[in-house]
Amino acid sequence: MDENYEIKTLAQVLIKSLKLYGNNFIFGTTGAGMAEIQDAISVEKGIKWIQALHEFTAISSAEGYALAKNRTGIALVDRIVGTQNSIGALYSSYLNMAPLLVLASRDIPGTHLLNDPTSHYSSKHLDIIEPWVKWSNNSQSEEMMEEDLSKAFFITQLEPKGISFLTLRHDLMQKPYDGMAIRTKKFYYNRRLPDIDTVKIIGDKILNSDNPEIFVSHAGRNMDYVDTMTKFADKFGIGVKERRYFMSFPLQNRMHLGFVPRMYVPDTKNDDLLLLFEFGILPGNAFPVDKDIIDFSTEFVRRRDIYSGGDYGSSNLFNSIDIECDLGPTLELIMKKTEIAANEKEVIENRRASVIEKHEELMKNIENVATKDMEKNILTDNSIGYVLNEEWKEGMTLVNGSIKYYNGLNQQINLDKPGTFFSNPSGHLGSPVGMAYGAFLARNEENYLSGIRNYKPVVCITGDGDAIFGNVTSALWSVKHYGLGVIYIILNNGSWAIEWPYFENTTEKYIKNSKDTEFIDIDNPRIDFATIARGFSIESYTVNDVPELRSAFQKAVSSAVIGNPSLIDIILPKFRAD
Repeated sequence: MDENYEIKTLAQVLIKSLKLYGNNFIFGTTGAGMAEIQDAISVEKGIKWIQALHEFTAISSAEGYALAKNRTGIALVDRIVGTQNSIGALYSSYLNMAPLLVLASRDIPGTHLLNDPTSHYSSKHLDIIEPWVKWSNNSQSEEMMEEDLSKAFFITQLEPKGISFLTLRHDLMQKPYDGMAIRTKKFYYNRRLPDIDTVKIIGDKILNSDNPEIFVSHAGRNMDYVDTMTKFADKFGIGVKERRYFMSFPLQNRMHLGFVPRMYVPDTKNDDLLLLFEFGILPGNAFPVDKDIIDFSTEFVRRRDIYSGGDYGSSNLFNSIDIECDLGPTLELIMKKTEIAANEKEVIENRRASVIEKHEELMKNIENVATKDMEKNILTDNSIGYVLNEEWKEGMTLVNGSIKYYNGLNQQINLDKPGTFFSNPSGHLGSPVGMAYGAFLARNEENYLSGIRNYKPVVCITGDGDAIFGNVTSALWSVKHYGLGVIYIILNNGSWAIEWPYFENTTEKYIKNSKDTEFIDIDNPRIDFATIARGFSIESYTVNDVPELRSAFQKAVSSAVIGNPSLIDIILPKFRAD
């Protein structure tokens, strides 16, 4: 259709506005309440509909796109039913601080779709999504729709980034366009910085510290902050440990000192100064009282910077300094304003040398543990990660949705570029399978829209329970239908094994003592993911040892480069209680 087609309905105004805001994709599902909007999508040149077979996957894919593109992703769901189906993915997007605009069609009592009185659902969308969005509204008029869109885009990008949710009335979408000018707004995002006195105090604390250490969790979600963090750590000779929810610090960087637990307080040993970069801990936990703590956060309540953070937030209380700020510009300001005397330079050099020595020891240990598993030809987190790392190609992206194997995989796969790693800090199972193909479209947008089949593949590693919970069949259909080069790797042990520690700690320990794993089994039958993938005409491989994994992954990468998805089903021993 010609770009200058005649606009006849407000639904077309909506889609034209989304395109003018720079959006090329809308992720969603089809439902009876969306006919006018999808009608408009079909005539708007350059904006592509990406169909999912379930709302959960639609929202997850928009989430993956938003994170990998670092811009607002758009999703469309059908009325209250679609909204309810998407709640888990909204929670995941919220914990990932994904800038997302979710649109939902809406019924109003007395205004029936296409004059059909049977086409009606409850219209109370906002009641159920309110805890997980930054802002929501029911658009009531043509003028409000224009203002709501403008506000929604702005809010998604303000720190902490997050979700705007708008409902769109059927009668409003069907309304004839009256010629009102279609306007969009460009926003200036003001950076939040501490005052100069605070900056000076921070600089003095760093220079006067004997053993400072940096802990980072979510900061790498803003890709341009990663380079700043590496320069900051090196300038002041400070080691860095991370929870890898994003690619916040390159593992091979000489200041990297490894990974820390997702929820627990990390071991701070001889540290006397802790610098927390968007790093929360669960309420009821605490760092040792003798530690001096400078806490850099994007919001004081801290609802989103720890695994499964939830609405109660996380806690870093009794710190010497609490700063609500935009981290990257704040670190740049500290580096610029902190003057380092000659004697302090020597202290920093000695500190840096010590960190580098620890880093080199860490990297040797990481290599040794993988080598031992490779020699035994057993599939473990370290051997799987080692094989993938050897076959990894420039520009590839990892979405790590595993739980039990999480850190082992992360320490073996060497990713050094921001925007090449994403995960699921929400604890809600299932979102990685959709995130993966959204990330693929973000990483390959120009080539994909131009029809150039030379792609940077995305690898999604996840457990069998996570995959089946996340409606993997919806994702498999979408990646095949649209030719998206995603490689799904399923860690298949027939169990939600990560849940076993909770049964070990029940009051009476009946389950632990009997070694009854009934409540965590998803075996007998073991889910055959390779056969499921073949049902969608997707290349699939069943892997039982290291050589088979290497061969399958090599083939999968070659296929993904030209837009053919694959699935690798890694068969692991059935979980047994010790």
